[in-house]
Amino acid sequence: MNSIDRNIYVTGFMASGKSTLARSLANELDLPYKDLDKEIEIRERQTIQEIFDQKGEAYFRNKEHATLIDLTKTFNGIVSLGGGALQDQQLVNLLKTKGILIGVQAPFDDIVQRVQSSTERPILYDKEGKIKSEATLKTELKTLYSNRLRFYEQAQITLDTSEFESQQELVKAAIDKIKRHV
Repeated sequence: MNSIDRNIYVTGFMASGKSTLARSLANELDLPYKDLDKEIEIRERQTIQEIFDQKGEAYFRNKEHATLIDLTKTFNGIVSLGGGALQDQQLVNLLKTKGILIGVQAPFDDIVQRVQSSTERPILYDKEGKIKSEATLKTELKTLYSNRLRFYEQAQITLDTSEFESQQELVKAAIDKIKRHV
């Protein structure tokens, strides 16, 4: 059934639904799947939170970049990227030449709610390890989103989760757009 012969990289802001869409696409298209954050955790033998806490964000971003470059060379299938994985124009260009870049968008209020309900997101915590206020969190999320938007906007396919009634509809639309793109 699978007529997709290119890698699919799913990007978007944190908590936008990238991993959920990527897993569903992999199941539906019968393709291998990797989550970039999980791959980093396996390679580093630490959780993302532990890496941030013990080694800092710069270390994590370097590992994220190197792991993604490695996956473009060694993995064929669908990769769900972290929200900050697209760090520079050269990386965006590489992913677009190695496969199809899909951007997932979600309403900002949904993103804030999802981030607040997950204990695994480093941005949720301040330097003392306490949960940030909602106002602080929203401000930081808006700033991050603004800084990353130029990369997300370069996706060859964009999907806004608010336009679909169900995950099944979103996956069907994604597959239709992928098939038209290849």
